Amino acid sequence: MAATGDIAAKVARPGLGALVGDSLFRRIWLVGLCSGIARWLEMLVVGIFAYDTTGSPFLVALLVMLRMAPLSLFGSLVGAAADRTSPRLLLIVALIGAGLISGSVCALFLFGFPSYWVVAAASVAAGLVWTCDMPLRRRILGDIAGAARIGPAMGLDSATNNFTRMIGPFIGGVLYEWLGTDGAFALTTCLYVVCVAMVFLLPANVSEIAEARAPSRLVSDLREGFAYAARNPDILCILMVTVVFNVWGFPFVSMVPVLGRDVLMLSADWIGLLAALEAGGAFVGTLTIAVCLQHWNFRGLYYYGTLMYLVFIFLTGWMTTVVPMAVVLFGVGLGMAGFSAMQSTLIYSVAPPHMRGRLFGLVTLCIGSGVVGAANIGLMAEWFGAATAVRVIAAEGLVALVLLGIGWRDLRRAR
Repeated sequence: MAATGDIAAKVARPGLGALVGDSLFRRIWLVGLCSGIARWLEMLVVGIFAYDTTGSPFLVALLVMLRMAPLSLFGSLVGAAADRTSPRLLLIVALIGAGLISGSVCALFLFGFPSYWVVAAASVAAGLVWTCDMPLRRRILGDIAGAARIGPAMGLDSATNNFTRMIGPFIGGVLYEWLGTDGAFALTTCLYVVCVAMVFLLPANVSEIAEARAPSRLVSDLREGFAYAARNPDILCILMVTVVFNVWGFPFVSMVPVLGRDVLMLSADWIGLLAALEAGGAFVGTLTIAVCLQHWNFRGLYYYGTLMYLVFIFLTGWMTTVVPMAVVLFGVGLGMAGFSAMQSTLIYSVAPPHMRGRLFGLVTLCIGSGVVGAANIGLMAEWFGAATAVRVIAAEGLVALVLLGIGWRDLRRAR
């Protein structure tokens, strides 16, 4: 078993300053920063490229489906593997693969082979890397921070993720407008190289894993993770909020390029700026949470943040001009802040150490349920238009979330 007591003791002092001052935390935080920029930059660029190439909202949403499919297929497997194998080693392998894929896509576009199916394949590869973020990178981040400061650490990481959702689409829109898809993938390749370098600089014993067990126990580990969650109503509700968010909330992002082109008649760089405003709201919200976390109820932030997110998504379906849409998108981001900051925090807080990898894997599996949501919004946008589709999925999600909140006893429990 890898010893992490020295790492935990090293960061036991309270406050964000001590976290940022720790070199190990900075390295894994930088991995999140660079990989996040690459993820959200790619998502916007391939969405605009797909709509410009095909004119089909469904094929735009299909890229989000392909990106999220690995989360539902492999999320629990990666989580179980993280409890028996070095998360650092697994993360290195995933990031190297991501860099190779991005470099290959850049080369194909650069040498005159642009294709919807090329970016579709790249979306699957990006989804595989995303699958590793929750059970591997955030697991390492939590182990470095220690249980005493898991809230501020995850809050800061969520704020960083929302910063990348703000800067990534903006950079992606500008690159697409001026350099094309190959320029965007050239930048993501460089970002993944930085990520690999940062993980290599982490010590081999940076994250605690269970004692080595036979590979045949992998299926047993998965069953134990599902059984543990099934016996704990609080964990089940936490996971179900993630399902609601990803089935009826997150697929909204796939429609931003479509709304920008069809409803607002914007160029790619302006679409990127509009998407950045939504992420800007999330960044402001999560940074506030990270600084003032001790004053909040974790479950309340998680649930009511998701509720606010869905309400503002519903409002975006009625916006037909740029300024009102920008204001509402900023509100969407503020709602996202409560959800994103608390998702990892709650799981890390309620899970015993030997189950954290598996439960983070279940969270990743729940995130993968967004495949269903992307199919839902894509088909409705194809048939009824993107604005109507956005309103419908938000209304569906609000009904599901209210019903879930009625039965969640721990939601009203004091922190």
